[in-house]
Amino acid sequence: MNKVISSDIKTNKRLSMRQIMNLYQVTKEFKGNIYFICNHKLVDAKKLSTFVSFVLILQECATMKVILEGENVHAMLEKVQAICKENDESSFGFQSNQTVNI
Repeated sequence: MNKVISSDIKTNKRLSMRQIMNLYQVTKEFKGNIYFICNHKLVDAKKLSTFVSFVLILQECATMKVILEGENVHAMLEKVQAICKENDESSFGFQSNQTVNI
């Protein structure tokens, strides 16, 4: 059964390109839709070019709203929040053993 939930996500630093690609990857695998809203702009996370542009223009310490629609939305929300919080935990954040399929 499809459900819809939303949540605010606050980041302390700009999202790295790795985080953006990780968000895109989990979005592609999600059986539903994920939208991000910030400053009255809405973007579908499954559209890579618009999603990257949207995230790169966000100000530091920005608060985004994420809207999830589909199955297992709570599990997906936890994944999205974990990816967005990665940059809060380390200053470098680069791990050479991770890959992203496009």
